Amino acid sequence: RNCGTMAGAGAVGWQFNRSAYFSFPPEGVDQNKVFELAVEAGADDVTFDKDLIEIIGPVDSFKSISDALHSAGISPEEAGLRMLPKNEIELDPNSTVQVMRTIEVLEELDDVQEVFSNLTITDEAIAKLEED
Repeated sequence: RNCGTMAGAGAVGWQFNRSAYFSFPPEGVDQNKVFELAVEAGADDVTFDKDLIEIIGPVDSFKSISDALHSAGISPEEAGLRMLPKNEIELDPNSTVQVMRTIEVLEELDDVQEVFSNLTITDEAIAKLEED
């Protein structure tokens, strides 16, 4: 029986893109204006949600997107570089909950700064996690 070991740094890095990431609440923000300024500044993707606007772009667009947001009077709640999955995977709710619990444990370790996952987390899995 093989014992699994944690993959070395960068072992699965090819499955993720290092991206510039910004997020902020949508209150008082003109979505069309945000979309235009983000795309002009080099963003690849702008998503609008009822609670959050997210802007994602290549790493080298970080400064231009940041400057564009600040000049529009927007201070992002989160601005930084993130590892974003190229493809997400979806598991059944029980397996998803197991992975979510594992991620929580990893995040609590002192020498772990951030955990990135390519798991799609469904509402069903969240409900299951909250049941326990």
